[in-house]
Amino acid sequence: MRFCSRAGALVAAALFCATALLGGCAVDETGEPPPSDALYFPVGVAAHPDGRYLYIVNGVFDRKYNEGTLTVLDTYERRLLTGATQRIGLFGGELLVARRSGESAVEAFTVTRDDNRLFSFEVTADAATPDGTGHFGCGGRRCGVPYDTFGGDGFSGDPYGLAFDGVNLLISHLERGVVSRWERGGGVGSLVFGCAVNLTNGASSLARHPVLGWAYVTDRFGQQIQVVEPVALVEQALSGAVNRDSCRFQGQSGITVDPFTNRGRTRGLGFSADGTLLYVASNTDSSLRIYDTSVDSNGRPRNDLVAAVPVGNAPNVVRVAGLRGGEVRVPDGLDRGLVGDAVDTKGQGLVYLTAFDDDRVMVVDPTTRTVIARIDVGMAPHDIAFMPDVDGNLRGFVSNFQEHSVSVIDLEPGSPRRFQVLATVP
Repeated sequence: MRFCSRAGALVAAALFCATALLGGCAVDETGEPPPSDALYFPVGVAAHPDGRYLYIVNGVFDRKYNEGTLTVLDTYERRLLTGATQRIGLFGGELLVARRSGESAVEAFTVTRDDNRLFSFEVTADAATPDGTGHFGCGGRRCGVPYDTFGGDGFSGDPYGLAFDGVNLLISHLERGVVSRWERGGGVGSLVFGCAVNLTNGASSLARHPVLGWAYVTDRFGQQIQVVEPVALVEQALSGAVNRDSCRFQGQSGITVDPFTNRGRTRGLGFSADGTLLYVASNTDSSLRIYDTSVDSNGRPRNDLVAAVPVGNAPNVVRVAGLRGGEVRVPDGLDRGLVGDAVDTKGQGLVYLTAFDDDRVMVVDPTTRTVIARIDVGMAPHDIAFMPDVDGNLRGFVSNFQEHSVSVIDLEPGSPRRFQVLATVP
């Protein structure tokens, strides 16, 4: 999608700026408290690892309300759990819901750009009442209260993209093109700052190479995919000097998406589960670019372009469903639970790409490098999450940004309605 500055001209709510997702355009209103029973400019979505519950960040990009929300959809009953709704900041970014390997706790992380904050929640769905009250435990903190703030002490604001390896959380910051790493603190949902790096070409979304752990970051304004490697530091005990940060980022060779000066703006990206393929949404030429990112004998990714698959206008978020034939997932420190097992078994490694301006989800087969389905959903689709339904059939859940809804798609292999919308919530 196109970009506009958060400090740009004010517009009426009816003339909503379609670039708000990354630029933050909005009307300047004080607003009223947000409802607990509605979706409003939904952006990030994520599934509970044990299934049933879908988590949705509502960005409130027109400032009709004075806060955004994190809402919970019971996908079995297709209703929002009003008692579970948590208030967060405006202009929400991506959302992660994950469980670390060997642990029982489920954690949720999201960021908001209007107030430059990181939110964390402990998910305690089993302890909740039927209306969702108690769905979030928040590790002893009152739910809805952020514990980390960006923008101070020269640190970049505008947090947006997230990637998690079970120990460390990587965050991209749009404002000054920064990637930061946050490490596990003292308890569930607790993170402490590790290190950060300024990128030359700005930042949009990011993804972690499954094998190397390097961060691949799309360029907000140009044609580069920047690559940085987190490096652990050793305290200099003999000299008495101690590093302020626990790690640092080391730049690696990036990828030029398009050699032409005014081409190649990139948006979402994602890796295959084995780390051998990288999928990148190239907004300017409306394609899904596929790169060979397998690791060579020198321990470096090849980063070679192997295909550019034409897709719809304004390709946006990229999500990969499960495993290709014969593919083996690289362990990443996460327990993916029932959902992960179902997606790996039935997802076939297909790549799902939201086409924001076309109101569609495009499905790409990375083996044949072709679009195998074009799914009409709601207005301005943004993110997509995968989860089995109550009968074990694979479903996709798409946040429709301008329609304030979620589309439910049949993704079950062999189903006569595969790649069709089954329902729209609410």
